[in-house]
Amino acid sequence: VSVRRSNNGGRSTFRVTLYAAILAFALTTAIYLLSNDTMSSSASSLSQEEEVSPHKAMMTTTLDSKKTVAAESSALRASTGSSTEEYERDEEGGDLMTITQGSVIYETQQHSSATLDYYHCGPLPNTKKSTTTTTTSSSLSELVLLHGAAFTKEDWKSSGILDKFCDINNNEDEGNLSTTAWDLPVSANGDDLIAAYTAMVEKGALSGGAVTFVTPSASGKALTSLGESTDNDAQQNDKLKLMVNGWISVASGSVLKTTDEALSTYFQASVPVLAIHGDEDAMGKKVTERLVRLGAKGVELEGRHPVYLDSPDEFIMEVLKFMDEHGL
Repeated sequence: VSVRRSNNGGRSTFRVTLYAAILAFALTTAIYLLSNDTMSSSASSLSQEEEVSPHKAMMTTTLDSKKTVAAESSALRASTGSSTEEYERDEEGGDLMTITQGSVIYETQQHSSATLDYYHCGPLPNTKKSTTTTTTSSSLSELVLLHGAAFTKEDWKSSGILDKFCDINNNEDEGNLSTTAWDLPVSANGDDLIAAYTAMVEKGALSGGAVTFVTPSASGKALTSLGESTDNDAQQNDKLKLMVNGWISVASGSVLKTTDEALSTYFQASVPVLAIHGDEDAMGKKVTERLVRLGAKGVELEGRHPVYLDSPDEFIMEVLKFMDEHGL
């Protein structure tokens, strides 16, 4: 700024030259332009943020959605007690033992055709039980459940007993228990039993090896009749050993009506016998006592004549213990 000093009435004064006015105008203009540029830049920046924010919102929503789905999926697995691997295994259907229903035609002693309906649970002979285990006939444990006069195969299922035998295969890495519940008439004799067994083997529901029979009440006739026909008959004796590897009598009344010789055929053929009765069943107790005298193992459970329905868990435990003790 150029100033000039002069005396005016004895006082010193300063006059701003034209240069100062021009400089002030230039500074004002520069400030104005600078201010507009800053505002424009701010507005542009704000506009860009407004354009990006919808994408950010969408990404946030997507991530939250994925988190929600994952959380719900985890909650579902937690609520069912299953993991992802368990779901995959379930879909393969290899390890889950389910109850299936079937039927076969066999020829009775009267040379007439009869239908045998049955339930099956567990691995089948020479079939793949899981993705890693193959069950062969030699490694299979086979259990056949017959029924009394007032019952059918449905009672094994509705009571939950068949399901519990089934679950044994689910709870073991290599479960090999194959269980079938037959609707064999209580009037069936030994020949009918052989015919029904043969039809089940041809169907592929049995391996063709010896099996363990459970005979509640009147169904015991099939086993005692088989023993009667086997007595002094070498050919029938061979059939008995090939077909029966264990007999579990549950208060089978026919035991009291047959001979010691007929019952002894099982012991002579080295077939183990287990006799079970309920503590409220006087007749059943007599059955057990007679079989025990001949060499069977006797067990008394709490219950009536159909004691397996009154004490199902204890019954299952005794059956499995018996089969395990004898390697059946």
